[in-house]
Amino acid sequence: MENQAEKVYVKVNQKWQRATVTGKQDGKVSVVTNDGQSFNLPTNSKYFEPIGSKEQKFAYGDVKEQLEGQYISYAKLPESVRDNLAEGKEYFHESTYISEGELKEGAKMVQMVYDRNLGTRLDVQYRRNEAVTLDKASAYNHSFTADEFRRMVEQKEFVVFQGRTNDGEVFQKLAYYEPRIQDIRTKSALSTNTYFYGEKLTVKQADALNKGQEIEMVIKSKKHGVKPYLVSYSPRRESYITKNVELSKAKTMEVHQDEKKKPRSRGMKV
Repeated sequence: MENQAEKVYVKVNQKWQRATVTGKQDGKVSVVTNDGQSFNLPTNSKYFEPIGSKEQKFAYGDVKEQLEGQYISYAKLPESVRDNLAEGKEYFHESTYISEGELKEGAKMVQMVYDRNLGTRLDVQYRRNEAVTLDKASAYNHSFTADEFRRMVEQKEFVVFQGRTNDGEVFQKLAYYEPRIQDIRTKSALSTNTYFYGEKLTVKQADALNKGQEIEMVIKSKKHGVKPYLVSYSPRRESYITKNVELSKAKTMEVHQDEKKKPRSRGMKV
């Protein structure tokens, strides 16, 4: 079995992008980018970065540059936070600064995202001084209804909404209330282009998971074969939550049996 071609990140034309190694010789590496550009560069170049794991979505060099644009010291961040950012996970950053002789504090949620028009960028959402109110609750040209706002803020639910660009393009997004920034936060909705363990979601599955429903799905693996699982989705963590169907049914049966075994309360004798 042939080894898979090495995937790396390179910075060319002012942006970091994925590339495939086609050869190595005399301290240099030959690469071809995903958009078809071929060139050589030194293996010790700061613009060349091997991909560390399959979970990595962004180059560490890209993360560093984007953070420094927001005055966040990459060097001072724990390694685990750097890894999370390179994997596209959000990070809540709190800091202090001096302004007019007073110590002030600030906080913001940051997350590396991919924009089809701008390429990679750092999404930044600053913490509000006061919790968002219904009249200020909006995102992507959508004003949240009173019911949507109540469900997010009071019921701690997430809602599916239709966002739209200034050009009129319509798309689905997920929204929830984030108390750390006292504001509504949005994430991409699942679609038929979203993968679950190597298989694309169906329209029915994507719609159900976007609505917060727990559905039964199968996971195929070489070790365990095909097994059913109960699956739900967490927009906050942007990850699936899976439960073994058999174990879930067993726990449910245990609860019902325990309820049946409860002793009847005896009446007081007079």
